[in-house]
Amino acid sequence: MNTLKQLKKQLLNAKHQKDSEVFWRLVRALCLQEDFRLAELYELSYDDFQFALDVIKSWRLDRYTKTRERIRELVDAQQE
Repeated sequence: MNTLKQLKKQLLNAKHQKDSEVFWRLVRALCLQEDFRLAELYELSYDDFQFALDVIKSWRLDRYTKTRERIRELVDAQQE
């Protein structure tokens, strides 16, 4: 599964509240070009930390995909 699609699925079906908040802040920072404290990534489990790195790599590579646009819509909806 595409990393950004997996991210969208994880954001919509959040299991761990604290981990979910870190991913929401990361995605918000990527979407809105805001600051993000990298130290927050170290608080994640190893698998989630690796997934966060994959998200960052995919975000950079998939600049203009529809998945990225749909994730941006999630961020905008969360702000409301």
